[in-house]
Amino acid sequence: MSQPAFETINSILGIWKIVIQVTMFLVLWAAAFRGKKGKIDGIAAVLFILANIGIGFLPCTDWVRYGVSALAIMGYGGIRYKKQIGKAVFVMLAFYNLHCLSFLIANSIYMKITGVMMKSLDAMQESYMQQVYQCLSVGMAVSVLFYMVLYVAMAVIFHSLIKGEAVMAWQDIILLSILNFVGSMIANVVNGLLIVRINTDAFVLFDEKPDLLWKIPMIAVCIFAGEAALIYFWQRYRILLAERQKHFVEEQQVKAMKKRLEEAENFYGSIRKVRHEMKNHMANIKGLAGAGEYGEIEDYIRRMDETMQELEYKYVTGNAVTDVIINDKCRRAEKAGIRFDADFRYGGEIPVFDMGIILNNLLDNAIEACEKLETGKGFIRLSLKRKKQFLILYIENSFDGAVPVSKGSPLPPTTKQSILPGIITEHGIGLENVRDIAERYFGGVNIKVKGDVFHVTVMLQQGGGGGR
Repeated sequence: MSQPAFETINSILGIWKIVIQVTMFLVLWAAAFRGKKGKIDGIAAVLFILANIGIGFLPCTDWVRYGVSALAIMGYGGIRYKKQIGKAVFVMLAFYNLHCLSFLIANSIYMKITGVMMKSLDAMQESYMQQVYQCLSVGMAVSVLFYMVLYVAMAVIFHSLIKGEAVMAWQDIILLSILNFVGSMIANVVNGLLIVRINTDAFVLFDEKPDLLWKIPMIAVCIFAGEAALIYFWQRYRILLAERQKHFVEEQQVKAMKKRLEEAENFYGSIRKVRHEMKNHMANIKGLAGAGEYGEIEDYIRRMDETMQELEYKYVTGNAVTDVIINDKCRRAEKAGIRFDADFRYGGEIPVFDMGIILNNLLDNAIEACEKLETGKGFIRLSLKRKKQFLILYIENSFDGAVPVSKGSPLPPTTKQSILPGIITEHGIGLENVRDIAERYFGGVNIKVKGDVFHVTVMLQQGGGGGR
């Protein structure tokens, strides 16, 4: 094989490696940003591939191409994904680490193949250089093949591990990128030591230390396994944290419902007590009337009226638990200067426990939103309607107009610190619970914002599943 032919093959294999790298980077990028895809992403991907191939034809080092690509990715990520720029950094570090690990293994294979083939050559033959070029070409082709297979395998494993669309915190990026950095540094050190010129002589790493031909690939495999395990356990940690958080919120809601049930029981106990004492009250009034103590009678009746008003509910819903919840929220709202209006008649079409969780979550959110406004400007409207076999719950409230966005969820959260260390409870979790209940009854939750009014509609099918 002639030198020009060797150089042509070398150039073709180099471009092919670039195509592999760009494709694998896009695979990792798609894994990390699964939820947001469109024509813009497709156009950007095509331009990215063409730009890398174009730079590959220029007489410049790979570092120039990596640098230009990194700047383009950071710019695109900052514009397109804004708050997820950290995830873009992680994808780039993971990509470069996979490239380095694949290179370490493929280069060891290349050195082994060319070493074996070169030993069989006769340096005295006239065709010696042609045979050398042929050996190098075969070794390069095999190494590129292994590089491609290894890179694809690693990228596919990473693709299956990287799940979800959560915004990655910088501490998570640093944790997950430690082994990426280590693998990249080892690859660069080994690459720099492959052949070192010492005056007129040369130090060839694998000639001096032939055992490194298998040790270096093993190190690369271990680094990749460590990084994959780290990502897997990080994903599991996020899932467990979310479950723990949701369990805590549900536990708090169960406690709140038990408290409401106790309040309902105490309320009706008080009514029974008043009815029982009514005979004594009437006897006392008759006694005062017989004695001509009309002023005392007026004062006595006034105290009785105050006691009765304490036991009177502004809204009677037809169920003891929903009576307590709605009237309790009404008193809390009116105390904060919030107008509260309810049109709610509940006949037990679904278990009161589930209805109670829905009311508690939505009314708490509405009250908190109104409390951020000036006194007298907040309002809450609650209504329950029936349409064929469906119950439709409407809640609308005024708010400050700022709608926070939750990544990967259509439900808007407002965060507040919980009493449990390490957990942030969110209204988003409460709304998730409302949505879960609605879905159990073959319904759903619809949220709309019109100006400074927040509308939530919950649809529930009567006699639906309701199974936990």
